[in-house]
Amino acid sequence: GELTLWIESAEFKKKTDHPLLHMIFEGNPGTGKTTVARLIGELFYEHGILKKGHLVEVTSSELIAEFVGGTAAKTKKVVQGALDGVLFIDEAYALSEDGRGGYGNEAIDTLIPLLENHRDRLVVIFAGYSSKMKQFLDSNPGLSRRIPRENIFAFPDYSPEELWAILQHQLKQRNLPYQQQLEPLLRDTVHEMYEIREES
Repeated sequence: GELTLWIESAEFKKKTDHPLLHMIFEGNPGTGKTTVARLIGELFYEHGILKKGHLVEVTSSELIAEFVGGTAAKTKKVVQGALDGVLFIDEAYALSEDGRGGYGNEAIDTLIPLLENHRDRLVVIFAGYSSKMKQFLDSNPGLSRRIPRENIFAFPDYSPEELWAILQHQLKQRNLPYQQQLEPLLRDTVHEMYEIREES
């Protein structure tokens, strides 16, 4: 809702330069990051910001080749396929972690000029665990210059009540009825799963 209002605002329309729309989505798996990325593509298409608005989803490892120069070529090819839409890079923090033989940094160095040069044709969303995405953003000054602070969104874990509502919806959608006396057991199970959850 807020994003739509911002796009429709006079402030957005009066920008002579195409605004930087690249984003960071912080949060654990299963919190809806990919779904929101897809909706952003549709929203930007409807408002004429992106010509296609399609979503290209990759993990950081899909940008990396295990030989010199291969990563740059691979990354450019992925970006080419995402032009006029949204490129969603999951587990983006892995690009800045050690142990990739420097190829992760090669992917970041390749992406940075493309974030600028294609700002009118591409929205890149970097996603991953909250605890690791700050380190990712700090790993290269070029990244923080191209991802405004207000474009960083945190996706909290669903609460037990939200999970219960999702479960009820899923059961109804799949036409799986349950007897009323089973509800306390199902609710307890949802609460227990929430309590023992880990980052992944």
